[in-house]
Amino acid sequence: MRVVLDAIDPMPALRQAKVDAVNRSFNTVAAESLHRDQAHAQKRLWAATNDQRLAPEAELRGITVVELSAFILSKPDAAAAREMQRQTIMKRIDQARTPAELDAI
Repeated sequence: MRVVLDAIDPMPALRQAKVDAVNRSFNTVAAESLHRDQAHAQKRLWAATNDQRLAPEAELRGITVVELSAFILSKPDAAAAREMQRQTIMKRIDQARTPAELDAI
């Protein structure tokens, strides 16, 4: 008895390898900036209510808590932006139909 296999689709394995590589890359960046991301997230929470815990930094900068809060809230959320970028890449990986398209990501 002879078994004949139709062409085996390499895309699922290639796609998973790409997903794993992208996640490893983003995890490395996140690990390297964890302290900064946590500090920024906390400051964004305080800034939303002009919390006086921002007073020492405001004084250091020579501005008011309200001014510092406005400054903090005007800056993009780096962690959220990084996650949006990762999700965009994941969508492109999901949409890739050929190994060449995956390589281009």
